[in-house]
Amino acid sequence: MDLKPINAAAPSLSPTRGSAADLRRAAEGFEELFLTQFLKAARSASLGEDIMGSSAVDKTRDLFDAEIARSASARTGLGIADAVERQFSRFVTPNGKAD
Repeated sequence: MDLKPINAAAPSLSPTRGSAADLRRAAEGFEELFLTQFLKAARSASLGEDIMGSSAVDKTRDLFDAEIARSASARTGLGIADAVERQFSRFVTPNGKAD
């Protein structure tokens, strides 16, 4: 498989593609997704057979983990959302409109 080099003629990201508020929401969503995957991986480490194992229990745990991740990402300030926001802030304008 041949990979083509990126050239200057390729379209670049414009700073008017979104607003700072959109970026923050996306960054917080990424942090939430990260925490959800972290919790899912932690739950996959089994200490033995689950005596209450069923698809309903598994689904309930998944929903609980998603809620924990949503809540934790909004409150704990792990810094993942802040890092994503810093990384991509140069691609947005504060109000999301063209200058």
